[in-house]
Amino acid sequence: DFDILAIQEPYIDHLKLTRANPRWTVVYPTGHHDQADKTRSILLINTRISSNAWRPIAVPSPDVSAVTIISRGRNVHVFNLY
Repeated sequence: DFDILAIQEPYIDHLKLTRANPRWTVVYPTGHHDQADKTRSILLINTRISSNAWRPIAVPSPDVSAVTIISRGRNVHVFNLY
């Protein structure tokens, strides 16, 4: 079992969305829906992790998706760099 998946060169459809199982929350790079550049990284966060336990990090690049995980009073930053 995995809690976070880092995907590079994900499939993106004409609506600028990828495909994911309902057990996963997709984290796109900052500005994904507004950028003309192709998104080349996403993170998938397992829904077992409460959405209150993480937050996206704003990085203005289609090649970087990032989140901060809050666990036991500590912040862990997870980056997916293309």
